[in-house]
Amino acid sequence: MFHRSPLPDIALPETTLFALLDDDSPALTEIDTGRSVTYAELRALALGTASALAARGVGPGSVVELRMPNSINFAAGLLGASATGATVCLIGHSLRDDEARHLATLAGATDRVRADDIRPGTFTPVGDPDDVAVIPFSSGTTGLPKAVELTHRAVTANAAQFNAALAASGIGPGGEVVAPLPFSHIYGLNTLLLSSLAAGRHVYTAARFDFAEFAAAHRGRAIDISYIAPPIALALANHADPADFAGTRFMVCGAASLDTSLARTVERRIGVEILQGYGTTESAPVTHVGIAGKSDPGTIGFALPNTQFRLSDSGELLVRGPQLMRGYLGNPDATAAAIRDGWLHTGDIARINSDETVTIVDRAKEVFKYHGFQVAPAELEALLITHPRIADAAVTAHTRTVGGVAEEVPRAFVVKQGALDAEEVMAWVAARVTPYKKVRVVTFVDAIPRSAAGKILRRELTSPGAE
Repeated sequence: MFHRSPLPDIALPETTLFALLDDDSPALTEIDTGRSVTYAELRALALGTASALAARGVGPGSVVELRMPNSINFAAGLLGASATGATVCLIGHSLRDDEARHLATLAGATDRVRADDIRPGTFTPVGDPDDVAVIPFSSGTTGLPKAVELTHRAVTANAAQFNAALAASGIGPGGEVVAPLPFSHIYGLNTLLLSSLAAGRHVYTAARFDFAEFAAAHRGRAIDISYIAPPIALALANHADPADFAGTRFMVCGAASLDTSLARTVERRIGVEILQGYGTTESAPVTHVGIAGKSDPGTIGFALPNTQFRLSDSGELLVRGPQLMRGYLGNPDATAAAIRDGWLHTGDIARINSDETVTIVDRAKEVFKYHGFQVAPAELEALLITHPRIADAAVTAHTRTVGGVAEEVPRAFVVKQGALDAEEVMAWVAARVTPYKKVRVVTFVDAIPRSAAGKILRRELTSPGAE
């Protein structure tokens, strides 16, 4: 049995990325520099970039590296390279040079967008909706990164699907958007940037996230949507001035699971409505999002139009729709494992609620068993960050030997704010969970390692643990 969106299917675009630039209102403003462009100006910059790249031989079949922070230049570079018919390889600006080179090699990049390529000009765009538009990389938190092939058709379909879901919450075309998360990540690229451009919205962004700048971007403005990840939600719950967000209607949270209690805390503090979304790099990315007044912000809401989903026998969320990737570049075995009979295996354990919303329980590879019972780290993390003296937390499986038998137990890495000891943390959790979920090892750390999009980098959580 499969499930689908309560929203009707929509007609999907038959275009390339460049066709998204079809407006003449304000398009992008850099919060940190004050620089701003209209859609017409962004189009001219993209065409000039395309001309510069084409002069170096870039065209259909080329793979071009784009390694820039969030900026007008990023958008112009992306759309300009796309206009040549080339595929754009998305490289995180904060990566070390050797990491960036590895990813560019994995994608087969032979050129890159340079800052001096970006200037106004003219060019006749080329390309086909079925060409590969962008190559982002799947999360490396549970394995080696893989180059994901997303066609123009998949990316533009997902932008249209997402905008249709936003419309169900009363968020129509136009308006203003704050987009602080990295455009080099698929959540930032399509959900924050391209879907906003497709809807003619005015996007405010910055090269790096700064909470004070983020708050100031909302101050005195009528912001229809602000995009966040759970770490930003936590900062809002603890530090936001409600006056800064008086004109903000909605916040969409993605990149990692958001707990209901934290979402409600933010809603009460600053007077916004939070819609949690969900997706994967392999689905361009959105498959589910909340609908105002119809879904709990702790769930990922409903499937997008034109999207179907079901659960496997193990509880893994499987999705099917026009937004799915072509495959992993040069890795047919991984592609065959990820997409079977048209269904993408997300790797996330989920449950379907009675109202057809979906709740993500945890990553399939991160769920472990204690005495035969499944323990989901994300569930314990969501609980830990509600402690008044815990600023952030992560949970992993910790192997210990008891009576000569090895077993896995929950281990909490905790960033504390105020006096707190391990015994107090363990006792506090034990009073709130069933016995098999109790935290049995606590390690205090200065910070929880996270990706630019806010996902916990569990492989980096290594330090001596005392029991």
